[in-house]
Amino acid sequence: MPSSRKMSAWLQIDGSLSARIASVSGRLAVRVLRQGRVRLQPAEAQRLRCPAGAAAHGREVILLADGVPVVYARSVLQAVHARGTWKAIRGLGNRALADLLFGLPAAQRSSFEFARFAPGSGLAATVHRRWRDATGTDWGRREVWARCSVFRRRGAPLLVTECFAPAIAVFDAPKRARAVPWRPPARREPAG
Repeated sequence: MPSSRKMSAWLQIDGSLSARIASVSGRLAVRVLRQGRVRLQPAEAQRLRCPAGAAAHGREVILLADGVPVVYARSVLQAVHARGTWKAIRGLGNRALADLLFGLPAAQRSSFEFARFAPGSGLAATVHRRWRDATGTDWGRREVWARCSVFRRRGAPLLVTECFAPAIAVFDAPKRARAVPWRPPARREPAG
């Protein structure tokens, strides 16, 4: 884990990351960098349990807190699932992926895997390049701290990787990291 307590707290926060950012910043915006056919990285194919050459659909976004870019996120899944179980991902536009993930009753999330992409790694270079192209600013550090988890719905996996920019440490992580419910509470009928 990072030496910064704030960065470590953000990495480990559960529930909807976009909702957590909105709760401490006041305003969350999602900037879509690209969406559509993508090439899976070997580690992504492994986590999705599919061949490296499988047709895939991806979405890359930047999350902004009060106008400050704080997270680069990449979501990938097999193309067949983007036309089936997860077809709603294609129509999200500038909405947060969490609107879909945490609104589906059948979605289940794996435990987080954490990673530090070293300054000289190809993954860190890719994140730095995408970040600079999208924001016009540098990442802020050479290393990249990230986490990933797999959401499953009806047996169809969706991999979400979130890379936390050093700028997120400007915002305090919410004190209590309670899980956001997977589905809205059942509506109670008024007593008659």
